[in-house]
Amino acid sequence: MASASGSYCGVCEAQDVVKAAAFWCPECNEGICTSCEKHHRASRGTRKHEVTSMDDYKQIPPIIASINQYCPEHDKKYQLYCSQHEQLCCPLCITTNHKKCDLLAIDEIVKTSRNSALFEIMEQNLKEMKNNIDRIVEDRRQNLEIIKQQRQGFQTDIKEMRAKINIHLDKLEQEIQQDLQAAEQKVMSQINRFVQKVSDHEKTIDELQNNIAATKRFATDLQTFFGGKMFEAKIQEEEKFMTSLIEDSGLQQIHLQCKLDNKMSDILSMTKIGEISVTTKSPTISMTTDREKQAQKRIPTISKTINDINLTILKTIEISEGKRKIGITGCTIMPSGKMVFVDQSNDRLVIHNDKGLFDCEIPVSHFPLDVTSINENTVAVTHNAEPYQIEIINIVNKKIVNEIKTSNKCYGITNENERLIYYEVGRGIQIADVKSESTATTVVKVDGKHNWNYVATSNDRIYHTINQSNTVTCYTITGQKVWEYKDESILKSVRGVAVDNDSNVYVVSYEHDSIVVLSPDGKRARRLLAKENGIQYPSGIYFDKGRNILMLTNFYGPASLYEVK
Repeated sequence: MASASGSYCGVCEAQDVVKAAAFWCPECNEGICTSCEKHHRASRGTRKHEVTSMDDYKQIPPIIASINQYCPEHDKKYQLYCSQHEQLCCPLCITTNHKKCDLLAIDEIVKTSRNSALFEIMEQNLKEMKNNIDRIVEDRRQNLEIIKQQRQGFQTDIKEMRAKINIHLDKLEQEIQQDLQAAEQKVMSQINRFVQKVSDHEKTIDELQNNIAATKRFATDLQTFFGGKMFEAKIQEEEKFMTSLIEDSGLQQIHLQCKLDNKMSDILSMTKIGEISVTTKSPTISMTTDREKQAQKRIPTISKTINDINLTILKTIEISEGKRKIGITGCTIMPSGKMVFVDQSNDRLVIHNDKGLFDCEIPVSHFPLDVTSINENTVAVTHNAEPYQIEIINIVNKKIVNEIKTSNKCYGITNENERLIYYEVGRGIQIADVKSESTATTVVKVDGKHNWNYVATSNDRIYHTINQSNTVTCYTITGQKVWEYKDESILKSVRGVAVDNDSNVYVVSYEHDSIVVLSPDGKRARRLLAKENGIQYPSGIYFDKGRNILMLTNFYGPASLYEVK
């Protein structure tokens, strides 16, 4: 029995001899010494085994080295590979768990595995990941520098504002001090004049007192009699003067008042000069990975023809009505699995999470029609009402981050490598760069006012449905026609279109209440779903290549998810 470490020769150990292994045979799953390796190489049963040196074997990652060529459950050699379950299979595995699976012969697969493009793609992908990490680190470093500069700028702004406030308050204080002194001087002058006036009458009263006293002592009786009448008249005049002092408010108390502006109290009630917050904006960098490339990196599988396709319903999604009855005209699935539906009747996007549960709704401009995912958080929405435009919307903060102006109504839209491909009435199929504000380029010129046209892309092909002519057309990415399909007995009033990993084309037949799949060459068609499957007024359709899921929306709801087998 081979040692657990593989450091000793398994053949020798079986003979109770301990000998260091110089080679490793993965098919025998044991180490071999130099002597045994010669017999191993010469023996008919093992001469075709690929033997490697122990030094090379030890460099193989443990997770790879642990892959055995024999089934641990049945102790039979692996002979086939199940692409559906991504499992190696021995003959007994096939009869128990993989009777209906697509199986590939291991001998045929492994012939080119070492030199296949798989490892080159994976290495390139890892290189891209490292480049992405370097770019992310540099982007974060630059972000930190921006934050530092913002902090310094805000500190300067705060100090300048404080200085301006101090200067302004000093000026206001000086002005009110001057007003206070002026008011005091005015009141002092008024009171002093009044006191002087009263003092003059005090002298008159003193004089009357002296005169009365002298008259009483030294005047004759006659003089005293007539003098008394004169003094009485004078005293009455003085009494009138004293009375007038009360009547004309001359004796009222005078006070100064200082009423501070209410805004000054507001300043004192302030608890802080301002408020610091942290906001986020859309990333300035994007990852250079491609979701479709990931599917191509898998072990080769047998392409499905339209006759092999079977749909299994996963779930039905009820979309809640808005102010009016819903009208779903487009849909997409985000990389995270979130589902986005265009409700034309209520001018909104309806978001459901990857479990199919309602998440939120986002108001959009009038008469939206179709939607496509740009990245993890952003979608593009077409409109067929003025103002004609494509809205780029962040579904996380529910804000419009960009607008692409168009000349006319727009219907179907899709995204390929951050290039928006959409149909515009009177112009045809257009391509616009998400990041650029340059004018869109016409790829396929389509004259006339055709409505309800949709587009899809896959493997440098553009698929276009024309509702009025009931046709589905395939173009190259540069606009050359590859094929066209038309058969009104199976496709009538065509709308949404989607493409799977094998380039099979799924088309909505609105008038027939059905979903039809076309072969990659556009020569054959097969009806997949019809009214008896709950299809009624179908409109939007989307194929999630990463999850192998087909999503379909009926105009009045509901939406459905199907696993494609």
